[in-house]
Amino acid sequence: MKTTPLPAAPETPRAWVWAAFTLLASVAVLSGLTLVLTWRIAEQAAALEQLRDRAASCPAPEQASSPQPVEVEAAPPPPPSEPLGSGSYVAGGVDIGPLMRLRLERVRQGAPAGAVRFGSSEVLSPKAVHVLSLWAPWCVACKEVLPDLRELFARRGASWGETVRFLPVQVLDPTAPEDAIRTWGPLMPPSTVQLADRSLADSFVAALRDDSRRLYQGTLPVTLALDCNRRVRWARIGVPTDAEMKELEDWLDTFRAEMAEGDSRCRQIWCGNGRCEAGEAGRCEDDCGSPAETAPSERPVTGPTEVAVAAPQDPPPVGSSPSKHPAARPPPCPASCSRCDDEGRCLTLWQRTEPSPVANPTPGCGDGRCDAAENTETCCRDCGCEAGLRCRRGEDARDVCVPAQVWPH
Repeated sequence: MKTTPLPAAPETPRAWVWAAFTLLASVAVLSGLTLVLTWRIAEQAAALEQLRDRAASCPAPEQASSPQPVEVEAAPPPPPSEPLGSGSYVAGGVDIGPLMRLRLERVRQGAPAGAVRFGSSEVLSPKAVHVLSLWAPWCVACKEVLPDLRELFARRGASWGETVRFLPVQVLDPTAPEDAIRTWGPLMPPSTVQLADRSLADSFVAALRDDSRRLYQGTLPVTLALDCNRRVRWARIGVPTDAEMKELEDWLDTFRAEMAEGDSRCRQIWCGNGRCEAGEAGRCEDDCGSPAETAPSERPVTGPTEVAVAAPQDPPPVGSSPSKHPAARPPPCPASCSRCDDEGRCLTLWQRTEPSPVANPTPGCGDGRCDAAENTETCCRDCGCEAGLRCRRGEDARDVCVPAQVWPH
C-alpha cells in the first residue's frame, strides 16, 4: 500500500520570527542612543549651571572698573607756511600740498609715457631738493631761462649729483608733452621725468595762483626751488637776472646742506613732507602713495624722448667772451621790460598782456608788440583776446582766439 507524503510546512512563521528580531534590534539601538543623548544633555546642563554660578559671583556692572581710555597720539600738524612776497626767498616756505595729488602727464627717459601723481617719489624724490620750471612751448621768455638753468646744472651737476634735480612742468598748452620735449628739450637741464598739465581747468597753475601761495601771477616762466620738505623756499616769476641765478645756486646749496646734515627743518614730521615715516603708511597718501601708483596708466610713445638730457653746448674757445650773447651790442631794452632778447624784443607772456609800445617798432606778428597794423583778429599773439578767450594756434598755422573751455584736452 502506498503512503501519501505529508504537505511541507508553510514559511510564514519563519518570516515573522526575523521581523520580530529586527524590530527588537532597532529598539535596542534607539534605546542606546536615547541614553547617550540624555547623558550629554545632563552634562551640558551641569556645565551651564557652573557658568551661572560663576556669573553670579562676578561684581555688578556698576561695581566693575571702567576701562581706561586709550590715548592715540595725533599726527603732528605741518609747520606754518607763507605766500610769496616781494622777494624771491620765502623763509617759512610755501606749502604746495594741494599739488601732490594731481595726476599729470609724464614723459620718462626710455619708458612709455602716461600719468603720474605729482607727489610720487618718482617725480619728487625724498632724497633730493628740486628746481621746478613752469614753461610752455609758446613762451618766448621760457626759452631764455631754460638755457640759464641748463648752464647752472652743467656747471654744478658733478658736485650736486642726485641731491639736486630739475623738473620741467609744461602748463597752459595742449601740446603733447613728448612732442614739446622732443622739440624744446635741448634747452633744458637733464631730467629723469618731464611733466605736463593739459587739464581744461589748468589745475596746476590754478593751485599756485591761490592767495595762500601767489606762486603764479599770470605770466611765465616760473622757477621754483623746493627744499627737503617739498616747500617752495625760493621763487622767481619771469626771467631771473644773473644775480638771481647766483642767489638760486646759493640757496640750493643751503637746502642740500640742510638735508645732508639732518637740520631740524628736515627732521620735522608731518603728513606732506615727502618722507613716508613710521605710522603714515595707509593714512598719508601724500608721502606714502597709494596702491594705484604701482600700476600707473601708460601709453606707447613713438620717437626718441631722450633729448631732454642732451649735453650742453661746447664751452667757448679760450680767450673768448664768457657771455652767451653775441659780441654785437643788442638794441636797447624798453624801460617797461625787465629783460629783452638779442634783438631788443621784450620777453613777456604774449597771450596774457600787451607790452608797452617801444620806439621804432619792427612790424611782424609775434614780435611781442601790438603794432598799429595789428589787432586781436589779425595777431592775437601780440594783441591778446577778449575776456573768456585764449589765443591758440589753429589748424591753418594761424593764431586765433577760441573759448578756453572748448579747447581740446
